[in-house]
Amino acid sequence: MLLTGCGGSDTSKNVSGDKPEADQAASTATPLTLDTAPRRAHYTDRGKKAHELTLHPTLLELGSAEDLKDVRLDDDVRGMVPHYLTVSITNTGSGEVQSAQVVNNFRLALADGTAGERVSFFSSNPLASPGSGPLETCNGTKAPSALTAGQAATECRVVMLPKGTQPATVSYSDDSGIQMWKVEGGDTGSSVLPSDKPAEVTWKDARDKEVPLTVTPKSVRKAGPDALADYKLNARQKAATAHFVTLQYRNNGTSKLYPGMDRAVFLRTASGQTLRPLTLIAIGSNGPKGCESSVPYGMVQPGKSVRQCGVYLVSKGDKPVAVTFSSTADGAEPVTWKAS
Repeated sequence: MLLTGCGGSDTSKNVSGDKPEADQAASTATPLTLDTAPRRAHYTDRGKKAHELTLHPTLLELGSAEDLKDVRLDDDVRGMVPHYLTVSITNTGSGEVQSAQVVNNFRLALADGTAGERVSFFSSNPLASPGSGPLETCNGTKAPSALTAGQAATECRVVMLPKGTQPATVSYSDDSGIQMWKVEGGDTGSSVLPSDKPAEVTWKDARDKEVPLTVTPKSVRKAGPDALADYKLNARQKAATAHFVTLQYRNNGTSKLYPGMDRAVFLRTASGQTLRPLTLIAIGSNGPKGCESSVPYGMVQPGKSVRQCGVYLVSKGDKPVAVTFSSTADGAEPVTWKAS
């Protein structure tokens, strides 16, 4: 059996034609309570053709690490726990729609916006007995490759999440925006700081020297409707809601520092999106009104601080839940704060 992560990495499992007797006693999965209300979506396929859909999650189950005990996993998912997400898709339009492309738009996320890692399984021995555990059952649920007008189908996907956590949302995203369904009892994940708590990190300067920094989030604010009126945006960007994210950085080192820390700040949303700052070009400006950065024209001197504001575009139906800062220091873990 071949396990392929959505990030493109592959791991493998060698499966014999006959399962050992111990594997015949299938493990069970625990259903989680979630909203399953059908929602309408306007999906645009790769050929730029629009489709009307009705979709929703029908079942979400918590699996066990034992479900994957014989699978050789990549480091990025090792130690995580499988969740089995079953979704329903109905083609309520007039044309044919590729169901696999639609299913790939579903996500599972923690309350701090940490998205689950989707994985797929392909049998290396098609003659082998499939088994009856939750992993095999989920993997055996396949929607037709294409749905004609009025046709409905369900499909199950395996999503990996950190051990000891519970998802907060199931989401679906396309060009029309975000649809979300709440999962009862969702967790924020571990090591999430309060929205205004300073964090001590290190940052590599232009000479690859590590400089100690104090990073303090100051605000996450929804911008006004005309906040980006002076900038050229495409239709999708105009449909999103701009948010201003401001952080303060204090240089605690002994050498000057170029103020490029804003490129390491990301905004995570309830649907599991990780957003990069929008690149805005305006000669003679420190940023949009309400999101100006107090960045010096030179370097940040030892003992001095700067404030930097970034613009992030949040899709319709979504909301910010966390801010992260990824240090350039070797081996450093990202710092995460709740979005104020």
